[in-house]
Amino acid sequence: MTQAVNTAGDSGAATLAPLLRVKGLKKSFNGVPALHGVDIDVRPGEVHGLLGANGSGKSTLIKILAGFHDADGGTVTAHGNEVSSPFGPRGLRDQGLGFVHQDLGLALSNTVLEHMALDREGTSQGWARVDWKAERARVQELLDRFEIDVDPSATIDMLTPVQRAMVAVIRAVGSQERTSKDRSPGQILILDEPTVFLPRHEVGLLFNVLHRLRDRGDAVLLVSHDLDEILEVTNRVTVFRNGRTAGTRSTEGATRDDLVQLILGARDEHVAKGKAVIRDDKPPLLAARKIRGTRVQDLDLDLFSGEVVGITGLAGSGFEELPDLLFGSKALVSGSLEHGGQAVRKPSPVKSMDAGVVLIPADRKSQGGALELSVLENMSVPFLAKQAKGWRVPWGALGKQAQDTCHRLNVVPPNPQAMFGHLSGGNQQKALLGKWMDTQPLVMLLNEPTQGVDIGARREIFKLIRAAVAQGMAVLCATSDYEQLVEMADRVLVVDEGRIRAELTGDDITKDALASAVYAEEAS
Repeated sequence: MTQAVNTAGDSGAATLAPLLRVKGLKKSFNGVPALHGVDIDVRPGEVHGLLGANGSGKSTLIKILAGFHDADGGTVTAHGNEVSSPFGPRGLRDQGLGFVHQDLGLALSNTVLEHMALDREGTSQGWARVDWKAERARVQELLDRFEIDVDPSATIDMLTPVQRAMVAVIRAVGSQERTSKDRSPGQILILDEPTVFLPRHEVGLLFNVLHRLRDRGDAVLLVSHDLDEILEVTNRVTVFRNGRTAGTRSTEGATRDDLVQLILGARDEHVAKGKAVIRDDKPPLLAARKIRGTRVQDLDLDLFSGEVVGITGLAGSGFEELPDLLFGSKALVSGSLEHGGQAVRKPSPVKSMDAGVVLIPADRKSQGGALELSVLENMSVPFLAKQAKGWRVPWGALGKQAQDTCHRLNVVPPNPQAMFGHLSGGNQQKALLGKWMDTQPLVMLLNEPTQGVDIGARREIFKLIRAAVAQGMAVLCATSDYEQLVEMADRVLVVDEGRIRAELTGDDITKDALASAVYAEEAS
């Protein structure tokens, strides 16, 4: 049931006609429905959230609006004009919709100014047609208007992640302003997971830009998996479930549990952490002594059987580097590693895997799995050297193992022949976890294991990890997601300037305690 909009800062948005209205939109792929007639409307002067589990239809909706897919039925109304599908390769951009996708669509070698000019009519015939003086003035005005301290001459690779995100947003705004002279006031901006790759402490800078868009009467649709972000920045939220609209409500007074119930259709069930089984009479499964990397400085660490150790800190503090140093995929500057009490000479990924230590990296698309290969081919990688006989690969046995793993881990679709790149983020991560869990590792190193993963898949991943830990595996989880650490970790190490500054255990692991520990050094 749709509730009244949160009117804080939305200038009477609840009484205004929507700038964007989607009604009864349908889409099927190979006869399988992805959207069963979804509805959503976004009003001027509001930030509207869109939530849903992986596979709920969020991405399909955005791709239809952006022109990647054609709808099978339903209507879309933008600025009061009803538009029929197919929308063409530009989607609804010509109707005043601007898009910021998760990858931001920015070329690292181009300058901010060049990116802002790319959409200008006529530039396809060459840069010579651009009035660079006028273009620079326009870009500088946009940057000043949204209080973004970026040099238009700077190349994208010189910018921080949050600066890149803000540039992508104002690029979309600038593009809309070129084509909206004959339309009613207010722009429509759609952002698809813009904060996934941003450090937590910088997300607020992007939200400031969204607030300015809202306050000037624009309509912003924000797609996100992060419930706290939705509660913080949006006025209303719509939830998709299994290709249908589960509901729309105000976020004023809403709680995480309210949103989880809409997403899953059931109350949230927390994962029981249990107690760490630390065996003091045995050496740690993995030990680091005075290790140094690019940012890590003289850090000591022990990982024991039967525990989940979380590690966190501010971006650039060094916590993100630790999994690669422990695995050997990044060389140690100094210090030493031990596997089960045995010193490791010249650590490397091969030596780590031989000792039962595996790594699941943060960037699963480029480092964790091969998108162009099948789930079976991805899951078989750890076993090919041992099971292949000459040039013959036992695909039958490997296929059965992959099939069993897909069913056990609830990978959707449970088909090993499916292309890995076609799986949702949560299902890709479950497939990667299954691949390495099938090797029966002693130690698993996780780097942002639920980044971009919906709450349903997230809960399944937590259960998989806790089940493995109960059997004696040790887990290191490096993440900036405090909620994840609260739910999963037995102890948490807080890193600052490459060194461990604090350790929290058991019931002392709360979001407030983690935030206090992480920001303590900065505040002082």
